[in-house]
Amino acid sequence: MENVLEKTLDHKAPERPSRRQGNAQRSTMMARAANVRRIDALFQAMETDFLLREQFITGPSRILTEYLDVPPVTAEQAAYTDRLVYAVFANAKLLQWLQDYVHDHTDRVPTGPEFLADFCEATVANGGQDIVAALLEGCVAGTGIHGLTEDLLHYFVNLHAAHTLCGDENGRHGGAPAESQEGVGIEPRGITPLTSITWTTWIRTTQAEEAHAIGSDFAPPYTTVTLDGLARYAVELRARGALGLG
Repeated sequence: MENVLEKTLDHKAPERPSRRQGNAQRSTMMARAANVRRIDALFQAMETDFLLREQFITGPSRILTEYLDVPPVTAEQAAYTDRLVYAVFANAKLLQWLQDYVHDHTDRVPTGPEFLADFCEATVANGGQDIVAALLEGCVAGTGIHGLTEDLLHYFVNLHAAHTLCGDENGRHGGAPAESQEGVGIEPRGITPLTSITWTTWIRTTQAEEAHAIGSDFAPPYTTVTLDGLARYAVELRARGALGLG
């Protein structure tokens, strides 16, 4: 009888997630949903606000942490984080890899560790010496990289999925998503009508800029106008020698 009882105790049913674990998961989901919505609101605002767009392009980590529910960054932390962002956006091959990566993961957003493993492999494969330099100097300085959270990855995966499902080749709205697609969370917008005020801003940001770093099939125009500007600025910094070691 005693042996039977011991065997019974040894084969316990798997424990259910505790109430504390459930609350933590819900809190994480709510915080992520809020941050994804704030990121989208930021990009919508930057489409027509030239000054805000320039503030983001010349200091992305500071602007992001001001809008998101994350700890603020110091000036030194922001400098190393921004340098990493510029190194990525100045690398055309890696930037294309990121767009393809998002496209290949619209069914499931990778976890942070999964993305980092894939990103490290892609960095090596696509000549990311400037990225390695930014990471090394950030580690040596003891600041690390701050402000770049998984929420950004969730935002761009969701944005691309919504843009692909609901928009046509011009990024304009092309119909409502199916019921199974309602969880995407972001509805792509058409091109904002240009008023006499925004027309000047539009001309300033698009004249003599035929090349686009971000594909029109990746995200809607209100997002790409800022991301293209960020890529152009990053290329300028690399040309001036601001991204290398030393």
